[in-house]
Amino acid sequence: MKDFDIVLASGSEHLKTSFQEHDYRVFTSALNYDRRRLFPNADIYAKLEDVAELSNRRVVVIQACTGSGPAENEPYTTSDRVVELLLLLDLLSRPVAVQKIGHKKYDWKYIPPPIHVEVVLTFQPFALQDKTFKTGEAVSGRWAIEAIARACNKVWVVNPHAPDSLDWVQELRDKNLYESIDVIPDLVKFAEKQFGFKKPILVTPDEGAQERYQIEGFGKNRENSFKVDITGNLDVKDKQVVVVDDLTKSGTTLLKAADRLRNQGADDVGMVVAHVLPLMEKAEDLLEELIEKSRGMIVTTNTIYTEAFCVNNPQLTYDIVETLVKVLK
Repeated sequence: MKDFDIVLASGSEHLKTSFQEHDYRVFTSALNYDRRRLFPNADIYAKLEDVAELSNRRVVVIQACTGSGPAENEPYTTSDRVVELLLLLDLLSRPVAVQKIGHKKYDWKYIPPPIHVEVVLTFQPFALQDKTFKTGEAVSGRWAIEAIARACNKVWVVNPHAPDSLDWVQELRDKNLYESIDVIPDLVKFAEKQFGFKKPILVTPDEGAQERYQIEGFGKNRENSFKVDITGNLDVKDKQVVVVDDLTKSGTTLLKAADRLRNQGADDVGMVVAHVLPLMEKAEDLLEELIEKSRGMIVTTNTIYTEAFCVNNPQLTYDIVETLVKVLK
């Protein structure tokens, strides 16, 4: 038996087979009497039927804290994912065995909880609101991480949008409650194999990514969620280049950066992005367009379950489990 067990919340259930192939015990949340996790009034249901098997064990709970796309069975919001995760952490902190002894009469028995519980967020909740941009705004990204950290022993986040320079991130790090997991090195190796590249130059499309990855890149001015301008010049003539970013919703920034690199003489350009995010209104149409416009020269992870990549283009999708098993052991 491995040193720890895996609990997969709704946003990460697609990772079950991969973890089992690495010989981990995997537990998932059960369904309610409607065979769903959302009640008719949209309340969240959480249940671990075999919770007794987790007694006195190290447990890692994994969740992608973003809304569901068309590849999933139920219409979860980011808030749903956060609440579901907090419910799972609460039940792990004080599990009970229940026996029905009569009509609406039950007997409860204490179950020893896990000895240590950690959380892996394959996608950070409320990632775009990690600080205050305007007077009076709630910092939802900070609130969610801090709430989760209070309910477990440690939080791991795969390529968070929130940089280490933020005060609240550093405070959690100083308390050993927070750690980031960088999938980019493994994803770049995956991209090199997929694209046939050998030691390409890595660049980023904006200043935020330059801070996160400490590599050179362009400047970016954004008018709205779908319109951006890329500025700057890089020495890329006759070279293979990989554009690296943490998150994309439509690929606009990545595609514009790739075009600018080609115009500056790059021999070939590929794209690497840690997370692709399906949008509520556009479903996955924008991701399918991104794959088409990039001519397949883009790879991502399965941190978020999408039809466009995980189902229709698995050859462009790196399995995050391969990185998680190395980091968590």
